[in-house]
Amino acid sequence: MNKTAKPNNYILYAVCLLSAAGLLAICSKSSPLYPLNDWPDINCFYTLGKGMIHGKMPYVDLLEQKGPYIYAMAALSYLMDGHGFGGYFLFEVLGMYLFLLYAYKLSALYCRNTQLWMLPLLGMAVTTAKSFVHGGSWEQLSLGILAYAAYSLLAFLKHPGSPLGARTLVLNGLLGGVLLWSKFSLLGLYIAWVLVVAAFYLHRREWRALGRAVLLFGGGMAAATLPWLVYFGLGGALKTWLKVYLYDNIFLYGVNSPDSGQSTGLGARCMSTLQNIWSSAADRGNLGYSLPGALGVCFFLLTPRNRVSTGEKLAVCLMGMGLASGIFIGSTRHDYYGLPLALFAAWGLWLGSSAINRLRGSEKKKVPTEKNRISVLWWSAALLCALFISLLVSPNTYLLLTDKADLPQYRFARQILASEDPSLLNYLFLDGGFYTVTGQVPTEKTFCLLNMDRAARIREQQEYVRQQRTHWVVTWRAQETSEEELRHMDLLSEYYDLVDYMYFYFEGDNRTYALYEKK
Repeated sequence: MNKTAKPNNYILYAVCLLSAAGLLAICSKSSPLYPLNDWPDINCFYTLGKGMIHGKMPYVDLLEQKGPYIYAMAALSYLMDGHGFGGYFLFEVLGMYLFLLYAYKLSALYCRNTQLWMLPLLGMAVTTAKSFVHGGSWEQLSLGILAYAAYSLLAFLKHPGSPLGARTLVLNGLLGGVLLWSKFSLLGLYIAWVLVVAAFYLHRREWRALGRAVLLFGGGMAAATLPWLVYFGLGGALKTWLKVYLYDNIFLYGVNSPDSGQSTGLGARCMSTLQNIWSSAADRGNLGYSLPGALGVCFFLLTPRNRVSTGEKLAVCLMGMGLASGIFIGSTRHDYYGLPLALFAAWGLWLGSSAINRLRGSEKKKVPTEKNRISVLWWSAALLCALFISLLVSPNTYLLLTDKADLPQYRFARQILASEDPSLLNYLFLDGGFYTVTGQVPTEKTFCLLNMDRAARIREQQEYVRQQRTHWVVTWRAQETSEEELRHMDLLSEYYDLVDYMYFYFEGDNRTYALYEKK
């Protein structure tokens, strides 16, 4: 690396890191500026990770349907912050940093003077989107992996004179394995990645290079799989892991769920997938990244072949189709599902930079970062603007700087922890964060209500109540519910007394949180 490149790289790294940290501090509920991330999904992950640290086996002792890498990351987060999401926030910052870094590098493959000051705006488009939800989704954390995968493939296709490097192949195999054993619905982009590389070598009849690529990529994926084969194998849970994570997710997830789809035939499923992709991309709350992404990819595909080869265009199409179809082919759809498609906003970064360079006549001339318009001053102004807009438009800021005492989780926790028996059941709703703030590891396998064979999960939790397996029970209703109704809850009121209840805003409406104590 020459002497003039080093400062530019350091500036790039600093811009990506500070942009990621600043935007997430405002937009993610995992941030230290928030009292708690009360999103049920992230609390499920955290509860499983905490359980692993305390000797509980996922899927066997505590039932949840995500992949073990999600729980492993949550376990590390728990070790850093035992009653909150401070550790988790660091992983969020890392993921967003990598996304911005490789979005810039991807744009720089085709635009020599990519506008550094646009990176905070790109990050803002992601973190203020409707699909960003509360912060901390695996879809958000995977953006850095997906951006690296796309960049490494296009960098190879743009300069195909030498075979893919061993480090690139192994690392992509390793990251593909992480996606496989975290949330396999995100693996579609890597399926396209493998198909493009294989087609490239087959077309050129480079059999040795193809065999080398298969071995190295496969070796990386095997390295990501081996720890879990050992972990679950030694725990006697290998079959249970594969059944719950693979079979149940494919065939039972969403069964009896009000969000489940009705289309089962191939044609109907394809139409449903296309409708879900369109609904997510066209949602007004996601236009900040989907519109520049769509425009950027369209212009990329229309770029003359002397600048962008047919293979590069085909690779982008296949990666987009693979990623989107993998995400939306299932029978359920949630707002956060579409966030990985923000990857393609990197093409909007390329398009915007190219347009500005044309206007300024600097498209073909590279100017040192410290002497041109891509200055720290410009970036600082852009970041301040992005932070200010985020404060205004992020759907999460209603909870920013809220006192912990104002949350039902902390109010109930004081009463639970003051008792001689603090055992707790999160009854008939997803993990509400009560295990998190009390520091508890659940005593029951079905510790919350999941969208996996929902009717069976309800029966299991009802049996816990009949047997009074825990001293405390916390539940919620999706609307404001009167005290009289709460005191006469079916089944629950037969075995437990209402102790406290509280209305609190969550995802568009006030919910009723209620705490019960064993009679």
